[in-house]
Amino acid sequence: MTPSTHLAAYVLHSRRYRDSSLIIDILTRDLGRVACVARGVLRARQPDTRMQPFQLLQVDLRGRGEMQTLSRVEAQGVPLPLQGRVLYCGLYLNELLMRLTARQDPLPAVFEDYAEAIRDLAAKSSVEPVLRRFEVNLMQHLGLGLVLEKDVTGAPIVGDLMYAYDIDSGARPVATGQAGDVSGATLQALGNGSFDDRETLLQARRLMRRIIDYHLDGRPLRSRELFR
Repeated sequence: MTPSTHLAAYVLHSRRYRDSSLIIDILTRDLGRVACVARGVLRARQPDTRMQPFQLLQVDLRGRGEMQTLSRVEAQGVPLPLQGRVLYCGLYLNELLMRLTARQDPLPAVFEDYAEAIRDLAAKSSVEPVLRRFEVNLMQHLGLGLVLEKDVTGAPIVGDLMYAYDIDSGARPVATGQAGDVSGATLQALGNGSFDDRETLLQARRLMRRIIDYHLDGRPLRSRELFR
């Protein structure tokens, strides 16, 4: 067994395994998403706060295949204080990564984007721009990127025009906007990550939800229920 050592990681999800252990999905910078067994962590009288989400860790893993063993874990600083709606946003990001990424597919840029997003949430930044930026970047890193600079004819996106966005082909200009259509300004905002008004944010959320649902084959995200 070849160990992997000194990996930067965040816990995305955990579940009980036997009497005293956990199966944990972690996001690492070097190996991508990894499933591992944390043996005996439930034996302690006090909960092990290192196994909580939104805590930067340094871990060692050993083993082969899809299920490895967590052999060492050290907290790097303190957990980020996400509470209330901001906590729900963090759990949403975790679920997106669990559902859209493959295990052991190294994506260092996804790790960095995730770390930045949860730092922004903890700093009480406006949550909607944080989520949209993360979603757009994640799609790009997974090879599912949106076409946001040009329409289907190759013409540049114009902020004042309305577009019907087809997930497979991109934006098509329309004379009169219908339900689900978006403005060119919204597409530009998704491209540059800068959102100036409520309507742009609303259109961006609707479009990204449709795109994410498409790539999830319609399977619901449980974390969305927390926002109701």
